[in-house]
Amino acid sequence: MQPKLRTAGALCAALALAAAACTEDPGGGSEAEGPAAGEVFEEDRLLTMVNESNRLLAELENTEQRIVLACLDREGFDVHDQFWFDTAEPVEEDALYNEGDWGNWLPTSEEAAMYGLGMWAWSTEGASDPELEAYSDYAGLALGEDDMGGLGGDVDLPDNSAFEALAPEDQYAWYVAFYGEATAIDEVGYLLGEDAPEPTNTGGDEEIDLGGDFDYVQPEPGGCQREMIDALYGDPQLVEDPEGQEYRSANWSWRPVNPIDDFAATDAANLAYEEALAPVKDELLNCLEGKGRLDWEFDEEGYLPLSDYFTELYEGSVDVHDHPDLPGDAPTGYEGKKEYEIAFAVDLAACGDETGYREAAEEEWAVSRNDLYLSIEVATYVWQDEVRAALEKAQEVLEA
Repeated sequence: MQPKLRTAGALCAALALAAAACTEDPGGGSEAEGPAAGEVFEEDRLLTMVNESNRLLAELENTEQRIVLACLDREGFDVHDQFWFDTAEPVEEDALYNEGDWGNWLPTSEEAAMYGLGMWAWSTEGASDPELEAYSDYAGLALGEDDMGGLGGDVDLPDNSAFEALAPEDQYAWYVAFYGEATAIDEVGYLLGEDAPEPTNTGGDEEIDLGGDFDYVQPEPGGCQREMIDALYGDPQLVEDPEGQEYRSANWSWRPVNPIDDFAATDAANLAYEEALAPVKDELLNCLEGKGRLDWEFDEEGYLPLSDYFTELYEGSVDVHDHPDLPGDAPTGYEGKKEYEIAFAVDLAACGDETGYREAAEEEWAVSRNDLYLSIEVATYVWQDEVRAALEKAQEVLEA
């Protein structure tokens, strides 16, 4: 349960209708007003909304796949690329946010003294550190040997051996049936070897002419995927990235857009969080400077570039250098590097305690997430109804 951080106004009842909203007007005014920024409602209602959205989306994805598979079966394909039909079950969320969203990079004093920032565990030499297993258990991580360093995890992949055993030309034919020849040419044309057509990277449709200012234009969906799209959603829409971006693309869209995927709403919430937290961030940096940790700045994502800094310490180089330089007397041996990391982490944790950074970050993150979900609540109920309508139509398609 997220903390109730600001005094709530009168609580609105759960919206029974997607487009309805209640007001605090005892006279029952006719104009519905949205909640004021920062107004706190019961988290349970918003959490129920989020979990219902996740459930509906998973059901929609599964139903889309059933329609596509039925189409492929009619086309004579009985062996399929399982990676296109591997949908994870939705996880029931028990909170609107967790510590990992805002500040698990800042260790507690106890953790810092024991394990530093845990960066050593990801280093090449850390793979043989005797403390690795204990740290893995403490941090809830899985041990593995496939990643750099000693930490990794198993990935449960679908069994795709039957499809991979098909001849390349048979795999290509399946892809053509699945999402159309235009996409197949661009994505898997290599399966045909020397006979592969030249990739178009423009959609393979001469009627689509967007000019030369796009780095990528997604091929228009075809095959059984297009059959599913037409049956459930009608014609897909080509969505173009705004002008002026360094990399500009145009991609096809057909599902109703989940309001939580509205980048503008999320960006606004994140900006509000950063602005509210700015004073305590300055205090944290000043505290680090007072402990001799100089030239640290928060990056554009709102974090200290700790990973790059300690990757350079352990591995010797990094691709991006947006962090302070290592001291001239930085240790060169693994044990010395680990001791340096732990000492740094102890200072960082102490500054977190002295400035109240953790408490301030959690409070402001909770406020910003609360305001985010309230801002899209009505739109989310509308979207849910659109998904339910698509599911009803899908059932009719499958029965037909």
